[in-house]
Amino acid sequence: MKGKRGLLIAAAALACLFQAGLAAAQVSWDQANYDALAPADSSRTISPGTQINQQNWQQYKQFMPVGMQQLWAGRFFWRLPENAQMTIGATTPTPLPKKYQEDTEKYASQVRLVKNSDGGYDIKGYVAGAPFPRPGGPQAGVQIMYNEYYAYIPYLITTYANLGFNMDKFGNKYVNGVREVNFKVKHLSDPGKPVNLPNTGDSFLTQNNVIMEPEQSKYLNSLQIFHDNPADLPDSYVFVPSLRRSIRLTTAARCSPLVGSDYTQDDERSMNLQPPIFQSRFLGYKNILVGYPTPGYTNKDNYYKPLYFPGPQAVVWQVRPVAVLDIRRVPAKSGGYCYGTRMAYIDKETWQPIWMDLYDAELHLWKTGPSVYKPMPIPGTNGDVATGAGGPGDGEYTFWDVQNNHITLDIQNDGKINDDAKSYDDYTRWGTPGGMAQVMQ
Repeated sequence: MKGKRGLLIAAAALACLFQAGLAAAQVSWDQANYDALAPADSSRTISPGTQINQQNWQQYKQFMPVGMQQLWAGRFFWRLPENAQMTIGATTPTPLPKKYQEDTEKYASQVRLVKNSDGGYDIKGYVAGAPFPRPGGPQAGVQIMYNEYYAYIPYLITTYANLGFNMDKFGNKYVNGVREVNFKVKHLSDPGKPVNLPNTGDSFLTQNNVIMEPEQSKYLNSLQIFHDNPADLPDSYVFVPSLRRSIRLTTAARCSPLVGSDYTQDDERSMNLQPPIFQSRFLGYKNILVGYPTPGYTNKDNYYKPLYFPGPQAVVWQVRPVAVLDIRRVPAKSGGYCYGTRMAYIDKETWQPIWMDLYDAELHLWKTGPSVYKPMPIPGTNGDVATGAGGPGDGEYTFWDVQNNHITLDIQNDGKINDDAKSYDDYTRWGTPGGMAQVMQ
C-alpha cells in the first residue's frame, strides 16, 4: 500500500510538472520584447571570445532573438542545461556573389511595389539581383520581405539531411534521411546561365524532398513548384510509393507537415512565403546573434541535450545587423491560416532568414529556432560563396515546438551547387511531377 501511495504521489508530482510546463509555454506576442532588442546603429555589441552561460546570459539578452531568450529563461519543457554556453566570434563580412551584386546595380532602379486588391503589394519590373538594396519608407518591411524572397539562390543545389531527427517530449526519435534537390529557373544570377531558363513554363523555383531512409518510408517524395508570379500559391505534390503515382495537394496544405517534421510547407527555406498575400512591418535593424557552423556541427554529441541546442563545438555566434519583421497574412487571406504572426530575423547583408519566432492564431509562441548556414563555394566563380543558398544548403536548422514539446533537428551536409551537382542536373526529373515516379528506378 505504501509503495502504491508513493507511486501515486510521484505520478501526481510529474503531472504537476507537466501542467506547469504547459502553462509556462504560453508566451504571448508582445512588440515590446522586439523593440527592446539592441539597435544596429548603437555601439552595443559583444566582444569576441565572450562565453555566454546561465550566470550571465541576461546581460546579453538584448542581442538574442526573443525565442532564444525564452530558452535561456527556462520557460518551456525544453530547457538549456546548467553547463550550456555560447561562444562569440568576430563578425566577418559575408558579401553576396559578384553576379548577384551586378544584377542588383543593373536592375534595382526599375523595381516598384503596387498595392493589390487584397491589401498586399505586388512587385513590378523585377529581373534579377536584390529588388530593394536600400529598403526604406513606410513599405520597408514589404521591400525586405521581397529581398528575402529573391535572395541569392543558385540554379541547382542539393544536400542530404540524414543526421537529424524529429523527437517528442518522451525522447522518442524518428530519423529521416532526406535528399533535397532544388532548382531555380528564373531571375538567375549565375555566371554562364541566362536570367530565365527556356522550356520551364511559368516555374520560378522547385523544391524536391525525397525520403531515402528508413526503409518503410523510402521514396516518399514531396515536390513544391513556385510560380513566376509570387502571388500564386505553389503547387504541391506527394509521390506515394505504394500507389506508384504522385498526388497533387490542395493549396490549403500550406500548414501541413513537411516530410513528417515540425516544419510546414511555408517554413522550408526558413520562410517560404508569397509576399503579395502577406503584410510585413519593419521593426528596425537590430544587432542579433547569428550562428555559423564549425566543422563539428554534424556531430550530435556537440549539442546540449535534451533540446539539442548547438554547443561551441558545433556553432560559433556573431553579432550582426538583422532586420526584424512582423509578417502576417493579409486579412482577406488569413482565415484558417496556421500562424498569427511570423517574427522573422533577416540578415541585412545576405537577406537570408537566420531565426524565426512563430506564433499561433491566438498569438502564443508556437515554434522558434535558428537557421545556421554553412557558406558554400559557388563553382565557376572567383571565391564567391552562397550563404543560405535558399535552403537546403549545408548547415543546421532547428525548430522547437514549445506547445507540443517536439523538436525537429535538421543537420544537412554533402551539399553541392551547380556544376558540382551535375548528377542531379535534370530539371524534368527533379523539378516536375512527371519526374517524381523515377525515384524508384
